[in-house]
Amino acid sequence: MNVDVTRIQLDQKDKFLNLYNLYLYDLSQYTGEDPQDNGEFDPTNTYLYLEREELYPFFLQYEEKTIGFILICSPPFVPEGIDYTVQELFLLKKYRGMNLASKGVAKVLKQFEGKFSISQLEANKPAVNFWRKYYQKYNLKIVEEEENIEIEGLQGVHKVITQTFEILKCNKIK
Repeated sequence: MNVDVTRIQLDQKDKFLNLYNLYLYDLSQYTGEDPQDNGEFDPTNTYLYLEREELYPFFLQYEEKTIGFILICSPPFVPEGIDYTVQELFLLKKYRGMNLASKGVAKVLKQFEGKFSISQLEANKPAVNFWRKYYQKYNLKIVEEEENIEIEGLQGVHKVITQTFEILKCNKIK
């Protein structure tokens, strides 16, 4: 099963925002977020991924169908001391459990070098488990931390698990 990764272009904005709305819908079971009056979730500032060169949006494709996306950020959109974050990863439910997300992430990360940070809501056990399996599969040495944070637009405090790791030329993901 081969996954292709393509950079999302400005003329693909509608497709990207539609998939992003599905992502926010999936995430709402962990965030408690409700849709807006128009039935869509709030994609505040998501369009920036298509406008800023420090942001790297990619579609994940399988059998010529777009099945998800991965969004990478670099400074100034990352914490100090971090080169990149995997900000969001989404795969349509129909394609989960087929190792497609893992293959797509590996293809995207091959394009970068530096210190990465990836965070998940602790309540999102599928995401936490995915990333832990991913690090193990690719022998990435991680440092993991937990913290309670407030997330803009969401009620309450949310426990977040963050892993950091480094990708150097000598240990690029295969």
